[in-house]
Amino acid sequence: MTSSETHYFVLLRAALWTQPVHFAEPVDWKAVMRIASHQGNAALLSDVATRMTGSNSPDATTLAKMRDSMRANLVHQMNLKSILVSVVQKLRQHNIEPVLLKGFGLAMLYPNPNLRQFGDTDLFVGLANFHEACALVRGMPGCYNWGEEVDVGRHYNVEFGPYPMEIHRVSAEVMDRQEKLAYADIERDGLFENTRKVDLEGFELSVPSMEFVVFFTFSHAWHHFLTTGVGLRQLSDVAMALHAYHGQLDLDKLQRWLASMHLMLPWQTFGCLMVEHLGLPDDQMPFYEASCHRRAQKLFARIMEEGNFKRDNNFRRNKPKGRFWHKAHTFLCIFVDFFRLVKIFPRHAFRELQTSFRYGLGKYFHRHD
Repeated sequence: MTSSETHYFVLLRAALWTQPVHFAEPVDWKAVMRIASHQGNAALLSDVATRMTGSNSPDATTLAKMRDSMRANLVHQMNLKSILVSVVQKLRQHNIEPVLLKGFGLAMLYPNPNLRQFGDTDLFVGLANFHEACALVRGMPGCYNWGEEVDVGRHYNVEFGPYPMEIHRVSAEVMDRQEKLAYADIERDGLFENTRKVDLEGFELSVPSMEFVVFFTFSHAWHHFLTTGVGLRQLSDVAMALHAYHGQLDLDKLQRWLASMHLMLPWQTFGCLMVEHLGLPDDQMPFYEASCHRRAQKLFARIMEEGNFKRDNNFRRNKPKGRFWHKAHTFLCIFVDFFRLVKIFPRHAFRELQTSFRYGLGKYFHRHD
């Protein structure tokens, strides 16, 4: 690990666990913040760095950039929050109660919710309410949509200016038939039968069960690891959920869910990484397995290389023009994914390859395009 990476992780752990930081040696702040930006948590680190004192704290120019970054993140959050409240109120007027996925629900688990970086907002409405919900949101002032929702996958995309929102009919798209049945039970438990109410600055929102938040946040990170690359921002989300819900989780249920989706080994490997590098106490990491250390180190190297959604910059983003060549490129992605995954999770690599061919390349194309 380079000195800049070491400084980065000291700052990240300080942000997650509200610890003071003092560096005895000089810090290459440009390199540290480049890593933070790559991993999707620049605002978290900026907050810690702006409160440092001593000769190795950031210079005035760097501090100004950090404050600008934090300010921009806060403005983005405020606008997303305003849109979220308006959409939820609109749906409730028509007796549709959406469930918030990720986003603000996870941000509230951080020491300072305003520092978690956001992309979009995800609302789950289910199959029964999906078309009506899409029509209602599509008709709101300032909403831009990408067409009808008839042929979409698991969600429908809309935008309010530069602020995207996803309306979900299912929370995840699963190809394997056995896993699809298992996931339907998980979704019913966490998103229908055991939802909770949380307060977002005076506005009440529905969120999934604690077990579903932990499971879904991890499985979503795993999906991005398989496809577009996962960053430490997403793993920090998992760590914060485990920390916030420590002692309250139904561990038998969580273990059953992970096993039914063939995710126990990835869970334990990512967990080893979160304990070793993010500072999550091992007694707060369910099913912690220290023997996954070597596998976790390989995973760590991949995450530091790829960053938050950054893998698209390599093979995937260079898609050729033309329908045939585009589909041929997507077909090759199956094998690119396989060879990248097999070095860390060989059984899962073969399972993903088998699933892609068994259940139709058309579905795979839809999932990855």
